[in-house]
Amino acid sequence: MADGIGAVSTTLRFLQDENQRLQQDNQELDEENAALRGCLKSVRGLQQVIANLDTREQLQPLLDRIMYEALRVVDAADGSLILLDPDTDELVFVLVRGVLAAKLQGHRMRREQGIAGWVVEHREPVIANDIVQDERFSSTVDSTFQFRTQSLACVPLISRGIMLGVIEVVNKFSGQPFDARDLEMLTTLAPIAATAIDLAGIEE
Repeated sequence: MADGIGAVSTTLRFLQDENQRLQQDNQELDEENAALRGCLKSVRGLQQVIANLDTREQLQPLLDRIMYEALRVVDAADGSLILLDPDTDELVFVLVRGVLAAKLQGHRMRREQGIAGWVVEHREPVIANDIVQDERFSSTVDSTFQFRTQSLACVPLISRGIMLGVIEVVNKFSGQPFDARDLEMLTTLAPIAATAIDLAGIEE
């Protein structure tokens, strides 16, 4: 009899734990779906703006909005839009948001430097959550501007096969690492920025 009661008790605990786990999974799915819906809404709005883009003066506000959306959808504190200068073959921080916005904008670095340079060279997105151990990371910006990069995600900006630059987001507000969902969000927004830059014929 005691064995039977023990078995029932064990089963109840298992079912309670399983129910709690399922509830947590459902909550995470709801949060992920909400984030995806928010990203899609942003994409549709940005696509409408691009459809009516007819002057170079409209480009800066549009890129600013794209950068805002990129930071928002991945919950990142800082970010930059970095373009490749075809005349000097350098990477230029043309739009910076976060604590270094006033200092870093306009800063130039070698085409091959850092993770941004790696992304430009290989045309592939990158998540780097263990910066200290990532040999592609360059600490030059951190040491020059007294900043601490803990993690970052970087995606290429490519239009008509031409490498234009990258979008880079740094350090989540939550302190959590970037993940595949964050990268998916960024790779959804990046072509919109690349198309806008291409259409405006911007040359940095």
